[in-house]
Amino acid sequence: MRWWRRRARAGELRGPLEGLVNFRDLGGLPADGGTVRPGVLFRSDSLAYATPADADRLVRDLGVSTVIDLRGEYEVEQLGRGPLATARVDYVSAPIADVSGAEDLVGHYVAMLTEKGPVLAGTVRHLSCAGTLPAVFHCEAGCDRTGVLAAVVLGLLGVPEEAIAADYAATAAAMPTIHERVAVVVDRLGLPPRPALEPVWQPEAEMMTRMLDLVRERWGDMGGWALSYGLTPGELFALRTNLVVAV
Repeated sequence: MRWWRRRARAGELRGPLEGLVNFRDLGGLPADGGTVRPGVLFRSDSLAYATPADADRLVRDLGVSTVIDLRGEYEVEQLGRGPLATARVDYVSAPIADVSGAEDLVGHYVAMLTEKGPVLAGTVRHLSCAGTLPAVFHCEAGCDRTGVLAAVVLGLLGVPEEAIAADYAATAAAMPTIHERVAVVVDRLGLPPRPALEPVWQPEAEMMTRMLDLVRERWGDMGGWALSYGLTPGELFALRTNLVVAV
Protein backbone atom coordinates (compact mmCIF):
# COMPACT_ATOMS: atom_id res chain seq x y z
CA MET A 1 0.00 0.00 0.00
CA ARG A 2 1.36 3.41 -0.99
CA TRP A 3 2.03 5.69 1.94
CA TRP A 4 -0.23 8.40 0.55
CA ARG A 5 -3.22 6.03 0.16
CA ARG A 6 -6.35 7.87 1.24
CA ARG A 7 -8.37 6.65 4.18
CA ALA A 8 -12.15 6.41 4.27
CA ARG A 9 -13.77 9.12 6.35
CA ALA A 10 -17.16 10.30 7.48
CA GLY A 11 -19.01 12.49 4.98
CA GLU A 12 -17.35 11.20 1.80
CA LEU A 13 -19.24 9.54 -1.02
CA ARG A 14 -19.95 5.90 -0.28
CA GLY A 15 -20.07 3.74 -3.38
CA PRO A 16 -19.70 4.72 -7.05
CA LEU A 17 -21.59 7.46 -8.81
CA GLU A 18 -23.99 6.41 -11.57
CA GLY A 19 -22.76 8.45 -14.53
CA LEU A 20 -19.31 9.67 -13.52
CA VAL A 21 -16.54 7.11 -13.87
CA ASN A 22 -13.43 9.19 -13.14
CA PHE A 23 -14.43 11.23 -10.09
CA ARG A 24 -12.16 11.42 -7.04
CA ASP A 25 -11.19 13.53 -4.07
CA LEU A 26 -7.67 14.98 -4.13
CA GLY A 27 -7.73 15.09 -0.35
CA GLY A 28 -5.41 12.95 1.72
CA LEU A 29 -2.30 13.33 -0.44
CA PRO A 30 0.84 14.41 1.43
CA ALA A 31 1.63 18.10 1.03
CA ASP A 32 4.16 20.58 2.33
CA GLY A 33 3.39 20.94 6.05
CA GLY A 34 0.53 18.46 6.14
CA THR A 35 -1.88 16.79 3.76
CA VAL A 36 -4.29 18.00 1.11
CA ARG A 37 -7.51 18.85 2.90
CA PRO A 38 -10.14 16.17 2.22
CA GLY A 39 -13.58 16.96 0.94
CA VAL A 40 -12.81 20.32 -0.68
CA LEU A 41 -11.29 19.66 -4.11
CA PHE A 42 -12.42 17.00 -6.56
CA ARG A 43 -11.47 16.06 -10.13
CA SER A 44 -13.81 14.36 -12.56
CA ASP A 45 -14.76 13.35 -16.04
CA SER A 46 -17.38 15.59 -17.61
CA LEU A 47 -20.26 16.47 -15.32
CA ALA A 48 -22.46 16.32 -18.41
CA TYR A 49 -22.60 12.58 -17.72
CA ALA A 50 -23.77 12.98 -14.14
CA THR A 51 -27.24 11.64 -13.39
CA PRO A 52 -29.70 13.67 -11.31
CA ALA A 53 -28.87 11.36 -8.40
CA ASP A 54 -25.16 12.07 -8.88
CA ALA A 55 -25.80 15.81 -8.88
CA ASP A 56 -27.82 15.52 -5.69
CA ARG A 57 -25.05 13.57 -3.98
CA LEU A 58 -22.37 16.06 -5.05
CA VAL A 59 -24.30 19.03 -3.73
CA ARG A 60 -25.96 17.43 -0.71
CA ASP A 61 -23.27 15.04 0.52
CA LEU A 62 -20.11 16.85 -0.57
CA GLY A 63 -21.38 20.41 -0.50
CA VAL A 64 -19.90 21.25 -3.91
CA SER A 65 -20.32 24.97 -4.47
CA THR A 66 -18.12 25.58 -7.55
CA VAL A 67 -17.83 23.75 -10.88
CA ILE A 68 -14.78 24.54 -13.01
CA ASP A 69 -15.28 23.42 -16.62
CA LEU A 70 -12.10 23.02 -18.67
CA ARG A 71 -13.91 22.02 -21.87
CA GLY A 72 -14.00 24.25 -24.93
CA GLU A 73 -17.05 26.18 -26.08
CA TYR A 74 -17.94 23.64 -28.77
CA GLU A 75 -17.88 20.77 -26.28
CA VAL A 76 -20.12 22.62 -23.86
CA GLU A 77 -22.57 23.61 -26.59
CA GLN A 78 -22.81 20.10 -28.04
CA LEU A 79 -22.69 18.02 -24.86
CA GLY A 80 -24.20 20.36 -22.29
CA ARG A 81 -23.48 20.74 -18.60
CA GLY A 82 -25.67 18.01 -17.17
CA PRO A 83 -28.03 18.31 -14.19
CA LEU A 84 -25.64 20.51 -12.20
CA ALA A 85 -26.41 23.28 -14.71
CA THR A 86 -29.56 23.99 -12.72
CA ALA A 87 -28.07 23.43 -9.27
CA ARG A 88 -27.19 26.27 -6.94
CA VAL A 89 -23.47 26.18 -7.68
CA ASP A 90 -21.09 28.69 -9.23
CA TYR A 91 -20.06 27.76 -12.75
CA VAL A 92 -16.61 28.80 -13.97
CA SER A 93 -15.70 28.35 -17.63
CA ALA A 94 -11.93 27.89 -18.01
CA PRO A 95 -11.50 26.45 -21.51
CA ILE A 96 -8.28 24.59 -22.22
CA ALA A 97 -8.87 24.01 -25.92
CA ASP A 98 -7.18 24.71 -29.26
CA VAL A 99 -3.68 23.97 -27.99
CA SER A 100 -0.89 23.52 -30.53
CA GLY A 101 0.00 20.00 -31.54
CA ALA A 102 3.05 18.28 -30.14
CA GLU A 103 5.14 15.22 -30.91
CA ASP A 104 3.70 13.35 -27.95
CA LEU A 105 1.22 13.72 -25.13
CA VAL A 106 3.83 15.04 -22.70
CA GLY A 107 4.62 17.84 -25.13
CA HIS A 108 0.91 18.54 -25.42
CA TYR A 109 0.69 18.91 -21.66
CA VAL A 110 3.57 21.38 -21.62
CA ALA A 111 1.83 23.30 -24.43
CA MET A 112 -1.21 23.59 -22.16
CA LEU A 113 0.98 25.08 -19.44
CA THR A 114 2.47 27.63 -21.83
CA GLU A 115 -0.37 28.53 -24.19
CA LYS A 116 -3.15 28.27 -21.60
CA GLY A 117 -1.04 29.48 -18.70
CA PRO A 118 -3.24 32.54 -18.06
CA VAL A 119 -6.39 30.37 -17.95
CA LEU A 120 -4.79 27.83 -15.61
CA ALA A 121 -3.37 30.59 -13.41
CA GLY A 122 -6.78 32.23 -13.24
CA THR A 123 -8.28 28.94 -12.11
CA VAL A 124 -5.66 28.63 -9.37
CA ARG A 125 -6.42 32.21 -8.33
CA HIS A 126 -10.10 31.33 -8.10
CA LEU A 127 -9.34 28.35 -5.86
CA SER A 128 -7.37 30.63 -3.56
CA CYS A 129 -10.41 32.85 -2.94
CA ALA A 130 -12.68 32.48 0.06
CA GLY A 131 -16.05 30.86 -0.67
CA THR A 132 -14.92 28.86 -3.73
CA LEU A 133 -14.59 25.50 -2.03
CA PRO A 134 -15.66 22.74 -2.15
CA ALA A 135 -15.01 22.68 -5.89
CA VAL A 136 -14.85 20.13 -8.67
CA PHE A 137 -12.97 20.62 -11.94
CA HIS A 138 -13.39 18.53 -15.06
CA CYS A 139 -12.84 18.24 -18.80
CA GLU A 140 -14.33 15.49 -21.01
CA ALA A 141 -12.51 12.37 -19.83
CA GLY A 142 -11.00 13.88 -16.70
CA CYS A 143 -7.54 12.82 -17.86
CA ASP A 144 -5.49 15.31 -19.89
CA ARG A 145 -6.69 18.85 -19.15
CA THR A 146 -7.93 17.81 -15.74
CA GLY A 147 -4.66 15.98 -15.12
CA VAL A 148 -2.61 19.06 -15.96
CA LEU A 149 -4.64 21.30 -13.65
CA ALA A 150 -4.42 18.70 -10.90
CA ALA A 151 -0.64 18.59 -11.33
CA VAL A 152 -0.47 22.38 -11.14
CA VAL A 153 -2.50 22.62 -7.94
CA LEU A 154 -0.86 19.65 -6.26
CA GLY A 155 2.58 20.88 -7.24
CA LEU A 156 1.84 24.27 -5.69
CA LEU A 157 0.78 22.52 -2.49
CA GLY A 158 4.06 20.65 -2.27
CA VAL A 159 2.67 17.22 -3.06
CA PRO A 160 5.57 14.87 -3.98
CA GLU A 161 5.94 14.27 -7.69
CA GLU A 162 5.55 10.52 -7.21
CA ALA A 163 2.12 11.08 -5.67
CA ILE A 164 1.11 13.53 -8.43
CA ALA A 165 2.08 10.97 -11.06
CA ALA A 166 0.21 8.20 -9.24
CA ASP A 167 -2.94 10.32 -9.07
CA TYR A 168 -2.69 10.96 -12.81
CA ALA A 169 -2.28 7.23 -13.51
CA ALA A 170 -5.34 6.40 -11.38
CA THR A 171 -7.48 7.42 -14.37
CA ALA A 172 -6.39 4.23 -16.15
CA ALA A 173 -9.08 2.23 -14.35
CA ALA A 174 -11.79 4.35 -15.98
CA MET A 175 -10.34 4.40 -19.51
CA PRO A 176 -12.20 1.38 -20.96
CA THR A 177 -15.54 3.00 -20.12
CA ILE A 178 -14.31 6.40 -21.30
CA HIS A 179 -13.19 4.97 -24.66
CA GLU A 180 -16.64 3.40 -25.13
CA ARG A 181 -18.32 6.68 -24.26
CA VAL A 182 -16.13 8.65 -26.67
CA ALA A 183 -17.22 6.34 -29.51
CA VAL A 184 -20.87 7.08 -28.69
CA VAL A 185 -20.24 10.83 -28.58
CA VAL A 186 -18.33 10.80 -31.88
CA ASP A 187 -21.22 8.95 -33.52
CA ARG A 188 -23.82 11.29 -32.00
CA LEU A 189 -22.02 14.41 -33.25
CA GLY A 190 -21.28 12.92 -36.68
CA LEU A 191 -17.53 13.32 -36.25
CA PRO A 192 -14.96 11.23 -38.12
CA PRO A 193 -14.33 8.00 -36.21
CA ARG A 194 -11.14 7.93 -34.21
CA PRO A 195 -8.50 5.47 -35.36
CA ALA A 196 -8.33 2.29 -33.34
CA LEU A 197 -5.41 2.24 -30.94
CA GLU A 198 -3.54 -1.00 -30.37
CA PRO A 199 -2.95 -1.33 -27.53
CA VAL A 200 -5.64 1.00 -26.21
CA TRP A 201 -3.93 4.06 -24.76
CA GLN A 202 -3.69 4.27 -20.97
CA PRO A 203 -2.37 7.11 -18.80
CA GLU A 204 0.84 6.06 -17.11
CA ALA A 205 2.66 7.66 -14.19
CA GLU A 206 5.78 8.07 -16.33
CA MET A 207 3.94 10.54 -18.60
CA MET A 208 3.24 12.90 -15.72
CA THR A 209 6.74 12.41 -14.32
CA ARG A 210 8.18 13.51 -17.67
CA MET A 211 5.93 16.56 -17.75
CA LEU A 212 7.07 17.55 -14.26
CA ASP A 213 10.69 17.10 -15.35
CA LEU A 214 10.08 19.58 -18.17
CA VAL A 215 8.40 22.00 -15.77
CA ARG A 216 11.50 21.86 -13.59
CA GLU A 217 13.77 22.49 -16.58
CA ARG A 218 11.78 25.47 -17.83
CA TRP A 219 10.45 27.15 -14.66
CA GLY A 220 12.40 25.62 -11.77
CA ASP A 221 9.26 24.21 -10.18
CA MET A 222 5.49 24.70 -10.31
CA GLY A 223 5.83 27.77 -8.13
CA GLY A 224 8.11 29.30 -10.75
CA TRP A 225 5.51 28.52 -13.42
CA ALA A 226 2.81 30.19 -11.29
CA LEU A 227 4.80 33.38 -10.71
CA SER A 228 5.61 33.63 -14.43
CA TYR A 229 1.87 33.70 -15.19
CA GLY A 230 1.03 36.42 -12.70
CA LEU A 231 0.10 34.59 -9.54
CA THR A 232 1.42 36.34 -6.44
CA PRO A 233 3.06 34.87 -3.34
CA GLY A 234 0.00 35.99 -1.39
CA GLU A 235 -2.34 34.07 -3.67
CA LEU A 236 -0.18 30.95 -3.43
CA PHE A 237 -0.17 31.27 0.36
CA ALA A 238 -3.98 31.56 0.32
CA LEU A 239 -4.23 28.48 -1.90
CA ARG A 240 -2.15 26.47 0.57
CA THR A 241 -4.18 27.81 3.48
CA ASN A 242 -7.41 26.71 1.79
CA LEU A 243 -6.19 23.30 0.68
CA VAL A 244 -3.62 22.03 3.17
CA VAL A 245 -4.40 20.80 6.66
CA ALA A 246 -1.49 20.57 9.09
CA VAL A 247 -0.70 17.21 10.68
